[in-house]
Amino acid sequence: MDRRPLFSVVMATYSRAHLLARAIGSVLNQSYQDFELIIVDDGSTDSTEEVCRSYKDSRIMYHRLSQNEGALAARNKGIDLAKGDYLTFMDDDDELLPEALETAVHTLGAVSSEGIRFVWFDGIYVDSNLRSGFGVDKKGLVNYEDVLCEKVGGNFWLVMRRDLLEEDDRFDERLWGDEVILWLKLLHKSKAMYVPKTLYKYHVERGVRAFSSGNRLKNLPRTALTHKVFLERYGAEAKRACPKIYGRRLGVYGASEILIGEKREGRRACLESFKYHKSLDTFMVFLLSFFIPSKWIKSLVYCYMGVRSK
Repeated sequence: MDRRPLFSVVMATYSRAHLLARAIGSVLNQSYQDFELIIVDDGSTDSTEEVCRSYKDSRIMYHRLSQNEGALAARNKGIDLAKGDYLTFMDDDDELLPEALETAVHTLGAVSSEGIRFVWFDGIYVDSNLRSGFGVDKKGLVNYEDVLCEKVGGNFWLVMRRDLLEEDDRFDERLWGDEVILWLKLLHKSKAMYVPKTLYKYHVERGVRAFSSGNRLKNLPRTALTHKVFLERYGAEAKRACPKIYGRRLGVYGASEILIGEKREGRRACLESFKYHKSLDTFMVFLLSFFIPSKWIKSLVYCYMGVRSK
């Protein structure tokens, strides 16, 4: 490649104008300057648009969705708009370290001859100074089964060749988070490498990230569907490779179904999950489903989570 590769950075944002300057500034401050920053506004109701348009840099593209569709939809729009050779995602409250894009470009270029189009770097939680991902320590290939079985997980900063994503390789916009569903699909298609270098800083606003347990409860129908889709696509593999993880996923799905009023399906899933993973939380939701309405169980779960988080 004679020219320097173009790097597409996709940033989804929603009504957090007060945080955007830090995230945008970290991209503009990169040692590698051949990038486009695609900011997809998920229908913000604050001054997000004014903040984005205040930057007079032709490399910044601002696109506003007509209504709030969710972070996954915003990321998909960013993928569609991306014109770079390489692609990454960042949240609107986080930061890239100054050498992040330069390191990623060098690494992707160096490993492309080995058929590697997907690279995982470390991140760090700013509030605790702890590493954000777990399960790998040495440079090497990322094992598909380790990710499936949650031996490798948490938050890594992922970069990829844009051509790794084909037309149907998108986040499922019906779901609530769980980006691993797409990452597993990509790991089926291409080798991925882990590089033990910290290049991304995760900020936690008031101790809660966008896809926290509390927010999952508030989006229970989508949470239930997320686990259902995971089980449909990867359940058979997980059941074989890591039955405890399969059982836990199945239990969360069953409990979620009960909480949204689908008691028959929820009980079926919970009963099946107990064969592989014993969870007191799942058992209590299962047991209560025979005695009180789902909305009351949901209220009890909210109270329980509030006490447990203190």
